[in-house]
Amino acid sequence: MYESILKVATNNPQFRFKTRNSPWPPTYPVQNRAAGESTSDVLFQMAIAYSQVIMAVVVYLVKERMNGLKHLQIISGMQLKAYWAANFVFDLLKWSFLIVTTIILWFAFEMGYVSAWAVLLMFPFAVIPFTYVTSFIFTDTSTAQTLTLVLHVAIMAIGTSVIFTFRVLPIL
Repeated sequence: MYESILKVATNNPQFRFKTRNSPWPPTYPVQNRAAGESTSDVLFQMAIAYSQVIMAVVVYLVKERMNGLKHLQIISGMQLKAYWAANFVFDLLKWSFLIVTTIILWFAFEMGYVSAWAVLLMFPFAVIPFTYVTSFIFTDTSTAQTLTLVLHVAIMAIGTSVIFTFRVLPIL
């Protein structure tokens, strides 16, 4: 369009209007910020996804306690150790699918989280007992669902942002 306007304005049908764009290479802080935004986005999305799984676990525990199903199983002869061990193994299987999928996607998309997979593999062994303990606070499934989601998203988002800050900023 500019070339057509300038051809008419200069009365020169052979006029050529060319532009060249050769930007400066991005600076180190800009590259760091771009990499950090990607990492923080991934970590925030993981916090939401993982909190959904935690939320499902706590709702199940609260509903089971409200309906007296654990009490019924204990009366029928089930040992309390077997009850909690079976719950832990089942919840660990739920978590293993999500964690293995996350690690495969990290490697498939070459995200560079080389040492994070080890922490991720240990995560269920911390969050499952914590969820079991916090489930005793609640007497209603909707309250348990909402507060657990908010609590875990906040913990994971704040925790990952602290880790991200110390990873990006050089230690003096």
